Amino acid sequence: MALPAMTSARLRWGVLGLLVLLIVGSLGVLGARVANDGTGSGWHRVSSAFSSDDPLQTERDAIMAQARQFVLRVNTYGPDQLDQGGQMTTYRDQVEKVITAKYRADFEKSGVPLVQATVSQLRVKRTCEIYATAVAALDDDTATALVAGAFTNAYPKAKGSTEYDAANPQPFRFEVSLVKSGGTWLVDSFMPASQAAPSAAPSGAAQ
Repeated sequence: MALPAMTSARLRWGVLGLLVLLIVGSLGVLGARVANDGTGSGWHRVSSAFSSDDPLQTERDAIMAQARQFVLRVNTYGPDQLDQGGQMTTYRDQVEKVITAKYRADFEKSGVPLVQATVSQLRVKRTCEIYATAVAALDDDTATALVAGAFTNAYPKAKGSTEYDAANPQPFRFEVSLVKSGGTWLVDSFMPASQAAPSAAPSGAAQ
């Protein structure tokens, strides 16, 4: 009765040995093809297959992180950010850390004054939540990211009151254009995904 068990075990080991030989043979053929690739790109493809490092994914992660930070910063503000001169210096500085110099000029001309007036006159507080980010386009030094989420405005219950009533969350889907400058991705413009013209001001800031 022991003979069939021994035969079955030998068969399994035989199949395993054959699989090992096939794998080794395949790797040998692959190595020969890579060695004959004069561009050297073959080695990169092979190493990528056995490595968790993916330069393209690293770039995508950096783009999505910066787009996310921009949308969060541009849509998070309130009276606590007004300084003694009625300026929103902290708000402006936080946003300008993640945007290009070209976009900074537009943001200071249109975005900051609009938010500043909204906060100082209406005492609005805005919070923002991000649901998802994705990279829609990417080349060496430009990229487009999509950011979906919602912002919520809150208003004083009465003039001078420190108690607030929150409005319904307003969903958004932004298309964020980025430029790589000095090795860092910076936001160059953004717009609602359904529009065709860039926006310098936070969407719905005057609500």
